[in-house]
Amino acid sequence: MPKRVARHSRRRVLPLCAALVAFAAGSLLFSTAASAAPSPITTGIAQNAQFISPFQINVPMTLSCAAGSGYDLSLSVVQPEGFQFTMFGGGNASGQCDGKPQKLAVPVFPFSPFPGFGWTLGDAVATVDACQFNPFACDGATKAIHITLL
Repeated sequence: MPKRVARHSRRRVLPLCAALVAFAAGSLLFSTAASAAPSPITTGIAQNAQFISPFQINVPMTLSCAAGSGYDLSLSVVQPEGFQFTMFGGGNASGQCDGKPQKLAVPVFPFSPFPGFGWTLGDAVATVDACQFNPFACDGATKAIHITLL
């Protein structure tokens, strides 16, 4: 009798294992195909930012997203200023996607705790995070930039 129970259990376990293996293989194929699909939103940051004043720089960038969807982006800049002080700031933009690459100039304002400190000409690092709403997707980029008078 115990052999019969073991044989009966084996008959149930083998199809269950086969189903689990098939499910795992299908999930792996689906996730590989999904990860290979291009993102519907892409961002890029230009090499040079325009110095407007110590209280504003404009950072040129490109954005491409699905036509008809709205987008929202946040751009931050960090710039070392000497005396162990680092200037940082941010700017935002939003709008409507048209399915083509759009050129934007995002104004970035410093978060300065001290009056008189602000952006200076020189090197910095910019980071952008952007999302579109329909279909929902996000993209980001970080790039070393140079703040110039252009």
